[in-house]
Amino acid sequence: MAKTAQEPSVTKVTAESEDAVAKIILQSIPAEAKITAVRFEGPNIALYSKNPKFALTELTYYLGSLSKTLKKRFIIRTDPSVRMPEESTRQAVVKLLPKDVQVSAVFCDDATGEVVLEVNKPEAADPNMIVQIAQSTGWIAHTRRSPHIPSSSISTIHSTLKSSAKERTEFLSMLGRRIFRDSLVVRDVSETSKDPSIPRPPGLSTSKEEVMLFCLGGVKQVGRSCFVVVTPESKVMLDCGINPGEMSGLDAYPRLDWFNFDLDELDAVVLSHAHIDHQGFLPALFKFGYRGPVYCTEPTLPLTTLLQMDSVKIANANGTYLPYEGRDVHEAIKHTITIPYGKPTDISPDITITLNNAGHIMGSATVHLNISGAHNILYSGDYKYARTQLLDSAVATYPRVETLITESTYGNSSDIMPDQSYVYQTFSESINRTLKDGGKVLIPVPAVGRAQEIMLVMAKEMSEGRLTESPIYIEGMISEASAIHMSYAHYLGQDVRRSVQQGINPFQSEYFTVISGYGKRDEVLNDPNPAIIMATSGMLEGGPSVEYFKELAPEPKNKIIFVSYQINGTLGRRVLDGNVSEVSMMDKSGKVKVVPIRCQTQKIDGFSGHSDFNQIMNFVAKIKPKRVLVNHGERTKSENVASSIYSRLKIRSGVPDNREIVRLR
Repeated sequence: MAKTAQEPSVTKVTAESEDAVAKIILQSIPAEAKITAVRFEGPNIALYSKNPKFALTELTYYLGSLSKTLKKRFIIRTDPSVRMPEESTRQAVVKLLPKDVQVSAVFCDDATGEVVLEVNKPEAADPNMIVQIAQSTGWIAHTRRSPHIPSSSISTIHSTLKSSAKERTEFLSMLGRRIFRDSLVVRDVSETSKDPSIPRPPGLSTSKEEVMLFCLGGVKQVGRSCFVVVTPESKVMLDCGINPGEMSGLDAYPRLDWFNFDLDELDAVVLSHAHIDHQGFLPALFKFGYRGPVYCTEPTLPLTTLLQMDSVKIANANGTYLPYEGRDVHEAIKHTITIPYGKPTDISPDITITLNNAGHIMGSATVHLNISGAHNILYSGDYKYARTQLLDSAVATYPRVETLITESTYGNSSDIMPDQSYVYQTFSESINRTLKDGGKVLIPVPAVGRAQEIMLVMAKEMSEGRLTESPIYIEGMISEASAIHMSYAHYLGQDVRRSVQQGINPFQSEYFTVISGYGKRDEVLNDPNPAIIMATSGMLEGGPSVEYFKELAPEPKNKIIFVSYQINGTLGRRVLDGNVSEVSMMDKSGKVKVVPIRCQTQKIDGFSGHSDFNQIMNFVAKIKPKRVLVNHGERTKSENVASSIYSRLKIRSGVPDNREIVRLR
C-alpha cells in the first residue's frame, strides 16, 4: 500500500538547493515510485524511476500537489538501467500495438529516456498503451504519424540527437540550474549614473521592475524579425531572422552589433515559426558561440531544419555567402527544446512563456511572456486571425496582456481579403484562361505553408470541376515539407486532421506529379501542352521557381501567379510591380543571359497566411492590451495600423524604429 504523502514546506528552488529539493520530493512521495534521482533538467524537475507503471499513473497525484507547492513543473523519466536496447524496444512495441498499427521508425533518445514511434495510426497509442510500453521496454513513448515519404530533416534531427545524447544531458542539467538560479544582483544604476566613468550597458535596468524591449530588426520592414526582452533577471530573444531581399549584412541581418552583449548572457531564443525571415540567422548565433536553449513548437524544429539546410545547399551550389554552415544547423538542433501549444514553460527565473496557435503556418505560435506575474507581453509573430483550408484561426483568448507586439504585413486600410469562395473562383478562372490559350502557369510558393494550402485548394477545385484538368507539377522542398505536415498533422486545422485520421493524405492526389532532377524539369518545359507548375521559392529568390521563370517569362501566353507576400527587393516583388522588363540571369552553361519578361503576372489576394487589416484590428480588440507596438510591415502599413488602433480602440500604440529601446514597464 502506498504511503501517505507528507505535505512539503514551501521552498525556493535554486541551483544551490537541488539536493534539498530532491530530499523534499523524496520525502513526499511513496517508496513504490522507486525514484533513483531528482534533477534539474531544462525547464523541468526530472524524476527518474525504476517503476514506470507506478510513476506514470499513481505518482501523478503526488506530483500535482508538489507542483503547486514548489511552483515548478515535473517530468517523469525512466532510470537508464530499465531501458531496453533500441532493436529490442522495436520488437516489443510491435507486439504490444494492435495488429493494424504499422511501425515505420523507432528512435530512442538516451538523453531523455523517450522513444519516438512513427506509426500509421498514432491515435491507437492511448494512455494505457503508453504505460504498457514503458513497463515492458523502460522507455516513455511518444507517437508521431508516419510520413508518406521519408523526411531527411527528421532523420537529420534524430541522428544529431542520438550522437549528442551525453552532451545534451549535460546541457539540460546546466540549463536547469540557470533557470532555477537565485536572483541576480542588479546594481542600481541610479547610484552610479552621475559618475561618467561608469558606462551604462544596454539592457541594464534601473530598478527591479523595469522591462525593456530592444528592437534589432523587423520594424518598419518585412524581414529579419528580432527583438530582445530585457528584465532585471533575464535576456530573451524573440525570433532571429534574415531579410531575403537585402544583400548588405547591415540590412539583411539582425543588428546584434548594436546590442552590445555577450551571447552567453542570453537566457533563451524563442522562435515563433519556421519561415526564414524569423529564424534564418539562428545558426549564425551558434557559429558565433551561443550555446543556450532555443524554444519552439514541435513541427517548427523539422521545418526550420529543412529550410536552413536548403539555404546551406543553395549557398554551396551558387558560391554565395551565408553566415553559417551545416554544422551550425546541427548545433542549433542539439540546443532546441520543443514545447506543445498551451503549456506554460519557465525559461528564466522571472519569465514563463506559453506558445499558442498563430494560424500562419503549421506550428506557428504567438508567444506569451509572463514576467514575474507583473507584466505580460504577447508577441504575435506572423498570425492569421481567420480559418483557412489548412489551419485553425489564431488563438486570441488571454487573461492578461499589457503589451502586444503585432505584425502589420497587410496593414493598409484597403488590405481587406476577399471572401474565400471568391478567392478560389478568381484563382481557378485565372488558371483556366491561361490553360485554354495553351500556356503554362507558374505558381512560385514558399515550401512551408502556402504550398500545402494551394495543394489542398487545387485538388478540391479540380476534383469538383471548377479547375480545368491538367497536370500539376510540383518541384522543390514542397514534398518533404508536406511529409512533415503529415507527421505533425495534429497541428493542422480540424477539417484536415479529421481527413488524416480517416486515412486520407490531403497532400497526395492523382493530379500531382513530383518533379525530381533537371531532366524531368526539361521534359515539363519542352512539353507543348498546357500545365500548372508549383515550385519554390515563393519570391523567385533561388530554387527551381527561378529556373522555370527563365524559360516561361519570355512567352506572352504563360502566366505567373503570386499567392504569397513579396518582400521589397526580391525578384518576385520587382516582377509583380512591373518595374522590370528584363533581367540578367545565369543560363545552364553558367553564362549570363538576358531574360525578357513578356508573360502575364497576377497576384491573387486571399491565400496569405497573414491577417488582413480588419483581422488585425479584430485581434487587437479581442486581446485588449494596454499598449500595442507594431512591427513586420512596410512603414506606411505599420503606421496605419498603429494610428487606427489608437483612433478606433483608444489603445496606446506606436511604431518603434530598428535599434530603438522601448521601455515597457
